[in-house]
Amino acid sequence: MTDSSDDHDDRADWPTPGPNEPVPAWDEYDQLKEAIHDYLDHEPDNPQWNDIWRALAAMMGEYQRDAFVDAFDLAEPAETPCVRRLITGEGSCTCQQKRDWKQRELETIGARDDPPHAPPYRDHSTLWLDESGDPAVYGMHVYPGNVEMVTPSKTADPDQQQRNGWMDITRWAREWGLEVGFLPLSWYNLGSTVHVVFYPPERFRSNLE
Repeated sequence: MTDSSDDHDDRADWPTPGPNEPVPAWDEYDQLKEAIHDYLDHEPDNPQWNDIWRALAAMMGEYQRDAFVDAFDLAEPAETPCVRRLITGEGSCTCQQKRDWKQRELETIGARDDPPHAPPYRDHSTLWLDESGDPAVYGMHVYPGNVEMVTPSKTADPDQQQRNGWMDITRWAREWGLEVGFLPLSWYNLGSTVHVVFYPPERFRSNLE
């Protein structure tokens, strides 16, 4: 990772790249900075690990997952990631008895009329339970490229109109009475995926009338 001083001067008026470095810096900070620069400058034997975000995801994933669980006061994941349980309060997933192939296709764009098994564009999903064993938060880690510009199947949309999936997600959450959040950190693949969470409004608004 190299930057000439001329390039740096040319970018003086650009938006800030982030927080200023600590002054004075401590040993651990300097060691981490040096290690990151070394990683950016090297070529790993496995080219898949040439992306530093992949390496950081492998190192930080468990820490980020546990921090998320603590922040949302969660207990454990459900056996099946079924968002229907979050909507209806059901004690188990019964969706296999209620979903045929066409319904699954409609589900991919949030077009079902009854409580669905999954949100639109779900990927790497988990239904989290609280200490009482009740559904509390549904999370999914999605790749922006799979959501931003989507052409659905003919079964889901006979006209196959290209759509912005982020709008489908927010519309779907509103229709089913759920809050939706887009978290800045995804433990599944740091730097590549977005962590989208759904939860009932009353869960974090108990003090509001």
